[in-house]
Amino acid sequence: MGLIFDLIIGLSLAGVAWRIVRVREHFQAIVLFITFGLLLSLAWTRLKSPDIAIAEAAVGAGLAGVLLMDALGTLSSTRNQPLPGRFLQLFIPCLFLAGLMAYTILFIPADFQGLGPMVSEALPDTHLEYPVTAVLLDFRGYDTWLELGVLLVAVLGVLCVRQAGTIKGSMLPAPAEPVGRWIIKLLLPLMVLIGGYLLWLGAFAPGGAFQAGVVLASGGVMLWQAGHPSLALLHHVWWKILMISGFVFFLILASSSLLYNQQFMTHPEAKMWILGVEYAATLSIAICLISLVLASPARNQGDQRARKTES
Repeated sequence: MGLIFDLIIGLSLAGVAWRIVRVREHFQAIVLFITFGLLLSLAWTRLKSPDIAIAEAAVGAGLAGVLLMDALGTLSSTRNQPLPGRFLQLFIPCLFLAGLMAYTILFIPADFQGLGPMVSEALPDTHLEYPVTAVLLDFRGYDTWLELGVLLVAVLGVLCVRQAGTIKGSMLPAPAEPVGRWIIKLLLPLMVLIGGYLLWLGAFAPGGAFQAGVVLASGGVMLWQAGHPSLALLHHVWWKILMISGFVFFLILASSSLLYNQQFMTHPEAKMWILGVEYAATLSIAICLISLVLASPARNQGDQRARKTES
């Protein structure tokens, strides 16, 4: 039964991906993209990676779908003009990538165990319990730190396009209404509780700062979509501090190792270091993801249209 379910998910992913490439209407493509993200989260769940599944469902399907819908609102037309030779241009690179994947799978040694044994052997030296957390904070510290930087750059890029210094003044997508307020009151405390649980769980099981951050960000975006100011109520100074907290805290603690004649990105043995980085990264990820939605260029166009109407 499990094999049949996995086969259905695989065929559905391929079919939806093909439809996304072939569809001409932007709105339909966005809906299919969201569907693809939800199917992909199911696939990650079947691969026993619930942490990646949560991130894919929240970011790949949820927040990305909101951003794409906002982008669609800035376009004057909802149709793409078909390009000549479009199918051939896409088919050749896809065929090349499929060939590389098939070659890799066919020539993997039968006794290959990946990097798992090496990580398990080095895990006691990291003073961490969960291998994935050890990889993200020790073996891939640079990668994790730069991922926080990428989120900051994304927010700055959106603000530059919007020609604004903060997210203040963004037009609400809808007025607050009773049903939305009732749903938010019911779901938001639950989402905050789940985010805190995922942050705590990351020390010894699938979870961590990114999963907790995307759940909190989803709650903030729900507030915004329901007509509540959400993050826009925060003072711009605190907004900036919270947004850069993860990146800066990671850099400060990683640089402090140089004072003890250790390598850069070598963290102290105390678990307080881990907790500090995880909490700061959670807040930074949540604030950055919410800011991407609130600072969408579509909000700027809505503000300009509102000003023209008032004048």
